[in-house]
Amino acid sequence: MAALGITRRSVYQYVQRRLLPVPILYSNGKTGVRARWSVVALDHAEFIVEQREIGYTLGEIAAMIAARWGTHDKLPLAPPASKPPTASSGNSPPSQASA
Repeated sequence: MAALGITRRSVYQYVQRRLLPVPILYSNGKTGVRARWSVVALDHAEFIVEQREIGYTLGEIAAMIAARWGTHDKLPLAPPASKPPTASSGNSPPSQASA
């Protein structure tokens, strides 16, 4: 992160936006959970920094990364949010059941 001049927050934001591969999380039981990043993630991060300096948006960069490296190692897309069931207020007529 220091070598590329990006913050920890940016790195995790890139993971959430599917720009970086998911890190491997591990714990030795003493110092907490740590993230281990692959060399490919470093390539992705360097590419993101270069493209941001040129002026591309994160959305445009995401499309470039998907075309160049694919999305198999990224977070899965969140399922579309479904509407929660609406509660009856008691003012509407009950639905008619078919016989």
